[in-house]
Amino acid sequence: MRFDRIDRALERCEEHCKSAEPMNVEVKSLLTGSILILIYSEFERKIRSLILDRCSSVSDESIRKYIEKSTRKNMNIKISDLSGLLGKFGDLHKQEFQRRLNDRVQTMYDSILANRHHVAHEKGSEATMQEVRQYYEEGHVVLDYFRDALRGERNGAGRGVPS
Repeated sequence: MRFDRIDRALERCEEHCKSAEPMNVEVKSLLTGSILILIYSEFERKIRSLILDRCSSVSDESIRKYIEKSTRKNMNIKISDLSGLLGKFGDLHKQEFQRRLNDRVQTMYDSILANRHHVAHEKGSEATMQEVRQYYEEGHVVLDYFRDALRGERNGAGRGVPS
């Protein structure tokens, strides 16, 4: 699942880094950190949106408000938390998500989260802009897997998985 906002930001930052060589290491780190925070934010927003879309057919207004308020809290978007969330919709949803994951995709996705955590809470990221692009390019598919599992789709082909 690609995000125009992230793609544009990566492109602009990469262009700036190339045109400003040699660039101050601290400025590069700040740009990289900003991109990591943007990626995390967009991923979190999309996951929340996917959950709300999935639950939109619930006719009980109180339940819909509960779901909306529950997704507004600080959502943790680690793979294990996404699996757990899907498990609340049914074990088959969780299993489908986990089946599609592979070590490489999970490593790239986890790298986004770990480096974003370093930027937001500790010392800053040591990742380069090229590494962040690679994390995003290979890790964003986790959201596709989450969306498909949430919908109950196998292999993205639209065959329903009963809940």
